[in-house]
Amino acid sequence: MNRINILCTIAGIVLVANASAQQAQSFSLDEAVSYAVKHNYQLQQATFDLDISKRKVKETTAIGLPQINGEASYNNFIDIPTQVAEASAFDPTAPAGVLVPLQFGLPHSMSAGLTASQLIFDGSYFVGLKAAKEYVRASELGLAQTESEIKNSVAQTYISVLASQENVLALIENKSNIERIFKETSALYESGFLEKQDADQMKLLRSNVNNQLDYAKRQEANILNLLKFQMGIPVSDSIGLTDNIEALVESQSGASLSLLEQPFSPDKHIDFQTLEQGEKLTLLSLSNERARFYPQLSAFFNHSQNAYRKDFDFMKSGGAWYPTTLWGVQLKVPIFSSLQGRQRTAQAKLEVAKIQSQKLQVEQSLNMQAMSAKSNYSSALDRYNTVKEDLELAKSIKERTLIKYNEGLASSTDITATENQYLTSLGNYINTTLELLNSRLALDKALGN
Repeated sequence: MNRINILCTIAGIVLVANASAQQAQSFSLDEAVSYAVKHNYQLQQATFDLDISKRKVKETTAIGLPQINGEASYNNFIDIPTQVAEASAFDPTAPAGVLVPLQFGLPHSMSAGLTASQLIFDGSYFVGLKAAKEYVRASELGLAQTESEIKNSVAQTYISVLASQENVLALIENKSNIERIFKETSALYESGFLEKQDADQMKLLRSNVNNQLDYAKRQEANILNLLKFQMGIPVSDSIGLTDNIEALVESQSGASLSLLEQPFSPDKHIDFQTLEQGEKLTLLSLSNERARFYPQLSAFFNHSQNAYRKDFDFMKSGGAWYPTTLWGVQLKVPIFSSLQGRQRTAQAKLEVAKIQSQKLQVEQSLNMQAMSAKSNYSSALDRYNTVKEDLELAKSIKERTLIKYNEGLASSTDITATENQYLTSLGNYINTTLELLNSRLALDKALGN
């Protein structure tokens, strides 16, 4: 009995834990963006790139620090090398022309030593060290640029989800009204108070609304899955959105108008800063090509111990080890490279000219984007105000037509026409609201905010 109670308790704990794990997280727009900054896959990879670039600086720095290597070797001559010489060289009595074989060395030899080197001067090293540091800055800008793009993408998708949810809610409400009218119309038709055409008209309208609702729900689910992916949340998890589309429009309206008056400076935009950093790296590449013509100076120190034995008894004490120690400096001076270096330098100069031209192009492009973004937002704001009024008017017409229909003063055709008119106005309103919020995001991005 106790065992059963224990098992039930464990099962209860597991169920509670699973229920807590499956509880949906809720996010406002700002919370969704903040969550994505920490968990988005692209941002994680960009962070790794930044860490790699920092390690690259340390790697490059280590090239100019002392380098120490140890080595050891053992040789066993199965056949000791043999040379021949005139026998008369060792024995004056030996007949001329007689050769005798001679073996020099012992069958076993071992050597162990240390070699240290230090770079004293190398122009390419100093340029490379500076370039590695600038590469870190480029990686930081790349991370900032990726973060800006992710924030913008998450915000756009979040707003799209809100728009799709707004559409679904409106269609659900519409479906409820149509279902009620359909039942009333069917009852009146069966009682002989309405013609079959009126009943069929309402049946067709009911079918169209159901199809639109099903499509809207599938679209909402797809966009919500995209949002979860962009935020770094498994698509199998459930999340909720706490903002609504009208509240976002209201909260951004005042700040958005001030953006229209905000002056724009290209050098504060992340795209321009990234290109400027690329220009610095290109100039360092040119400096590196020029540094190849500079001499290179390094120092070295070597110490080794060598031993020779008839038998393999190097570990026994008393055997002789012969030291060899030397140090020196090495100077390398480029003299002639068949004009390869000159051509590489010319290419580097062309790359500098190319990126400077790109800077001018991007500067003008950013100015144009800022002007277009301001114009697009102003137009979207005007359309939003107009379409919002149209939606209120279409809703009022639909409600008045429904009253007339209930009083027998309007036909099912009138109901269908006003219903379609309302759905069209609703679609225009949602699309225009989405356009307004997206144009605000585009304006922020174009201004470099």
